[in-house]
Amino acid sequence: MLQIFEFLSAIAAVISVWIYGNKHWSAPLIGLVCQVFWITWCFLGSFYSMFILCISMIFVHTRNFGKMGTTQKLKQLLSKLKSR
Repeated sequence: MLQIFEFLSAIAAVISVWIYGNKHWSAPLIGLVCQVFWITWCFLGSFYSMFILCISMIFVHTRNFGKMGTTQKLKQLLSKLKSR
């Protein structure tokens, strides 16, 4: 199980960096979802010092919601769904 989450965490990191590199509005949201894999991997492997990185990345992704327009885009998408 640990090796599966190690692999998923690595793939999640590559996807997150790729999307951030393309400056897509969804990057912070995807980054937060990817942290689920990292936190699970840290917990399963007892890599407690890595939790510092996970918490730092959660702060970075959360901060980027405003900086990358993710919050605004999500509001636009929700208003379109409500108007249907």
